[in-house]
Amino acid sequence: MRVENHVVMNPVCTCSADRQLQLYLCLKISKSSLTSFIRRKRTGNNVMGFYREGLILSLLIQWATAMSLAGTTSEMPDRNQSTIDFPKLPADFREMAKKLMITCSKKGYHMPVMNNSLNSSYAQTQGQMMESPASMFMELLSSLPPSFPLRSNQSNETAEDQAWSIAEKLQNCTNMGHMIELMRNTTDSPRCFMRAFMAPLSWMAIMQNGTDLNKEDLTKLLWAAKPFLETMPPSSFVLPAFSQSSHLAEMMKVFSEVFSVLSEEQKNEIIGWVKERVAQNEFNCLLKAPASNKLPSKPQEKPTMKNGPPHKGVTGGPGAEATDHPAMNASTAVRICPPGLLWLRARMLAIMGPFLSRLPLEEVKTIPKNELCEFFRTPDFSPSFHNVSGMQPALGRTLFQRLKQECSSSDNFTQNMDRLGSLACFIDGTLSLNLNLSRKLLSQIDACKNSEIDKVKRQLVQNILEKDSGASSPEMLQSLGSSVSVLPLSILSRFTPKDLNNTLSSFRQAKWSPAQAKTLAQKLLENATNINGEKLLSLGSMVRGVASAVLKNVKAEGLLGNEALKTMSEKMSSLQRTALLEAFRRDVNASELVKGLPDSLLSSLSLSTLEKADLSSVDQLQGRGWTAAQSTFLLKKILGNKINLGELRKLGQAVQGVTCEMIEKINRTDALDMAQTLNKSCIWLSRVQIRCAAQKLFASLEEQRPGYFSDIKNSELQAIPALLLIHLPVEKIQNLSDAVCPAFMEKMKQVNLSSLPNSSPARYALTKRAIGCLKGNVSDLSAAEVLTLGPLVCELDPAWISSLNSAALNSTLQALASCQFIQQQHRENLFRLLTGTYGDPAYWSEEDTRALGPLLLLNDTAVEKLPSKSWLKSYLSDLMDSLPSQPVVPPPKEFRSWLDLSALRRKLFELKTSSTLQSRRKREVGSTLEPTLIYIEDLKQGNVYWTPLQFSKMTTLTFKDAVPTLGEINNYSTEQLAALRTKTLEAWGSVTMLNESQITQLGCICQSFSVEELGNLSIASVDTLETLSACNFIQTQRTAVWQAFERVSGISVAGLGRLEMAGLGQFICGLQPTQIDQLNSTSFRDAIEAVGRVSCPLNISDRLKEKAVAVFGKPETWTEAQVSVMGNIIAGLSAVELGRLNSTILPFIQPSAIPLIPSDRLAALSVSQLKALGPDNAAMVTEAQRAGLRADQRAALDEAVGLKTARAEVSTGSSSTSSSGSAPLPLKGGAAVESMTGCVLFMQAIMLMLLRYIL
Repeated sequence: MRVENHVVMNPVCTCSADRQLQLYLCLKISKSSLTSFIRRKRTGNNVMGFYREGLILSLLIQWATAMSLAGTTSEMPDRNQSTIDFPKLPADFREMAKKLMITCSKKGYHMPVMNNSLNSSYAQTQGQMMESPASMFMELLSSLPPSFPLRSNQSNETAEDQAWSIAEKLQNCTNMGHMIELMRNTTDSPRCFMRAFMAPLSWMAIMQNGTDLNKEDLTKLLWAAKPFLETMPPSSFVLPAFSQSSHLAEMMKVFSEVFSVLSEEQKNEIIGWVKERVAQNEFNCLLKAPASNKLPSKPQEKPTMKNGPPHKGVTGGPGAEATDHPAMNASTAVRICPPGLLWLRARMLAIMGPFLSRLPLEEVKTIPKNELCEFFRTPDFSPSFHNVSGMQPALGRTLFQRLKQECSSSDNFTQNMDRLGSLACFIDGTLSLNLNLSRKLLSQIDACKNSEIDKVKRQLVQNILEKDSGASSPEMLQSLGSSVSVLPLSILSRFTPKDLNNTLSSFRQAKWSPAQAKTLAQKLLENATNINGEKLLSLGSMVRGVASAVLKNVKAEGLLGNEALKTMSEKMSSLQRTALLEAFRRDVNASELVKGLPDSLLSSLSLSTLEKADLSSVDQLQGRGWTAAQSTFLLKKILGNKINLGELRKLGQAVQGVTCEMIEKINRTDALDMAQTLNKSCIWLSRVQIRCAAQKLFASLEEQRPGYFSDIKNSELQAIPALLLIHLPVEKIQNLSDAVCPAFMEKMKQVNLSSLPNSSPARYALTKRAIGCLKGNVSDLSAAEVLTLGPLVCELDPAWISSLNSAALNSTLQALASCQFIQQQHRENLFRLLTGTYGDPAYWSEEDTRALGPLLLLNDTAVEKLPSKSWLKSYLSDLMDSLPSQPVVPPPKEFRSWLDLSALRRKLFELKTSSTLQSRRKREVGSTLEPTLIYIEDLKQGNVYWTPLQFSKMTTLTFKDAVPTLGEINNYSTEQLAALRTKTLEAWGSVTMLNESQITQLGCICQSFSVEELGNLSIASVDTLETLSACNFIQTQRTAVWQAFERVSGISVAGLGRLEMAGLGQFICGLQPTQIDQLNSTSFRDAIEAVGRVSCPLNISDRLKEKAVAVFGKPETWTEAQVSVMGNIIAGLSAVELGRLNSTILPFIQPSAIPLIPSDRLAALSVSQLKALGPDNAAMVTEAQRAGLRADQRAALDEAVGLKTARAEVSTGSSSTSSSGSAPLPLKGGAAVESMTGCVLFMQAIMLMLLRYIL
């Protein structure tokens, strides 16, 4: 019998089954064949033949075994192509993967489940081998919270079989490529969890092996890594150092896909990274010399990403000479790129895609004309600017103008406007368009959000109305799209309900003012008092006009749990959301309500409702948008006064509820982990939480090693979050050794100083220590070295800045333009240095003004004297839009931005109302200019600068159309209000004849009415009161408005429910003190947060406090959450009651309440209580209140603010046993196994051939 017959009898040895099953079957069949063969051979006499063929069969069995190992990956597609090894796992891999897997659960994907026996069986199997990524997948899967909804009705048995199947297949994967292919061939639900697990692994593989990857493997890894890139925080964002051009294109494809979810910091870092790659690949140069003065020979294991777009002034201005040839640095033999490197060629522009919208303005200006125009003609141009939001207006206008002037004729450009995408948002408004092109452009700019676009929309709509014969037809309305919102009330009121229903798709997406929305909603609902959820959702953005009395009768069915509820409720007012919750509370219990609400409604839930909800685990808090008061209440309810690290990591936005008491009770050995965990949620932390965490951390470190900061190492300093490091006591900052300068300077680049008071000694100490780390003379420092100071640049003394060399000085001054705060004592000298360097601002170029613009606000006179240049209005508008919005409640002086925008607003008003740039003298224009609807709609809050005489020249029609905009301004002068009152009487006659809709439109113009006139107004709706509550009425006017509402609505004080109390706003102060006692206690409890936002006279605050005591008990028993929602009611506490408050609740008092407390009552607080107030509350104490305090109380107050550095208290108690760190996971790769198997197969084949030949 020939050996070949036995080989044919064993086909299973070449199958692609599971590894263990394959090996078992191969061995079993081979053994059976061998036994049969021996029996037959024993009957013969050829002993030599017996042994010969026996030996051959033995080798065949070994060969089968080797083949089974080699065939492990045969069940995977492309088994011979992918050889991507598993990467080294970062310490926080489990946390990253689990976070993404939880996202899958929240999306409703079915989670493969494991029962106890399966979990036990799997654990036993895994216990016999080293831990692998596959075993970790099952571990993470089994640890996910079970409370998320499932998308499938799959049985447990099927799910367990699926989980076991996935586990086995993953365990059999020998490398990353096989895992990804397996994932691609898996159904949706398991794929989501597998991809969530693989995403961070794939990114790590790219980071660690980027240079060695081929294009196919890189593409595969990028596909798998995409979910991780969509959620990677900026602090963890690093990029690989590979240099292949094909790799760069593949990377940018994926980055373009996640562009919309990347932070601005990440987008800028990607641009800098691309430029570096292009410089090295195409120009053989570096953007800056490496620290080692050598070109890197291979990528680092974890390259940093601090190479964003070059800062203005560092690489030269727009006029710098451009060259394609890099310069040679003679001292280092490193080729350094020239300042004007022309790296943006047509091919690179196509690769950059949407990132073109984030290029520095100087880069856009220097793109060669032929390259830009070639790119404009390619199919890649339109996708690069499709629905790209957030583009800087100056950049958008520059690109728009270059394309218009350099790459197109006038006619051709207008015909190709649709190719511009989001660049069309920056149209200059000078194009003359026919009806069809006007409609086309209007549709294209529909989603634009830049401030100037509304004016363009009005011009286009006006053009369409003038040229379209059917000016009120449904077709015309439909063609306007969401831009229909620019139509004035006089036109909107003409439309019939039928017209509106025919064009509902356009109307429901438009952005309406409250007055417009009310007009339209009333027409569509036709005075219905009961509507269903479907009808409500159909209104879209017009829901803003639905009366709260209608909303409180809506049924929860069809709304609760509906995704559309989130979008709808975001457009509602606070009172409307309260009304909708009232309706839902009637239909479902508290637990169902909490589970089904979107975050936009969740934040309006009262504490009494949350108390009734079944919330007993921090797992239920994850991913929800809780308020600070809600977070505090829930953490106390679930955890009491103690929290561990595991619970802390799960909180998300609920971290706002972590108290200083909880922080203090964390084990000292866990303090650093605690600090790093809190740092990941830094945007939700209050100043008092930051300070408590810092004090806990510093005390713990000093306890572990006395004198910790005097001999701290770089790695130890690097581990401390910058957010906390800046709170290090001043003496410890001063004593930091030079050895830790690298880590210290790296931290200072990341720091946010807003948690420090403006006068804090720590600001000076940090700046001085950072300057000490800059070795050498001040005059020798480079621009790059100075900029390593990061935000501390804002703290530099102008005298020190003036000592810098020219390049460093220019760069530093431009960096100062981004500062949120500049010390008061530095401002005058800094402006003097600015004008000494750049000259009189009146003669600055556009480039200089854009680079230094915010520094003009150092001097109001300089802003007023700016000449009316063609570009100035657009720049100042851009500047106003870029500055942070002013808070409704001004922050205390110690935490206030230095920017005073009054001069800027005034200048913008002058520029916008000038008829031409070469207009007559401003005084002449100011006395004769008539306010028109176009001016008024464009100015918005700037309408406060019209003179009373100008208001009097406004036409009645203009006033009627513009009154909703004018009525939103609450700081008119008495003279302006008088002029507007006269205009009101001209438009509508007597005040007593005004209907409620007109009162709502008038808004704050109602402040001009007398007490008698206000008392006679026809106000029956709390929605009207909510609108008027935003205005500045005096106390007698408040009383008159309340009496008008009480008279017309017929609601008594005792009959006020939660909705009415919330809607009253400031007019609850108009009640008589004796009426406060009549308020319904249950309704008062539910409405306490809305009532607490109001600032009432002291006699009313005292009675509101008495009502709070009757409802919540004695003040000494009040909790942190209760104090937080009571708001300004706290100001009614007596001196005795204030003195009895527990110190732990004092940081939770609303800052707005502090200035309302009478000085003699505030003085009743003890020194320890004043220290416990926290920075924000202590800083709100007025000078008058401070004058009534003793010296030791004032010192305690300063310490609470942070103006004195408290001595770090180091506990001498025994520390808890430190938790053991987890060992790094072993690498799992398939290359070595496959290589060994190949050798075995090769050697055995040779032996078989030799044996057959010899024997």
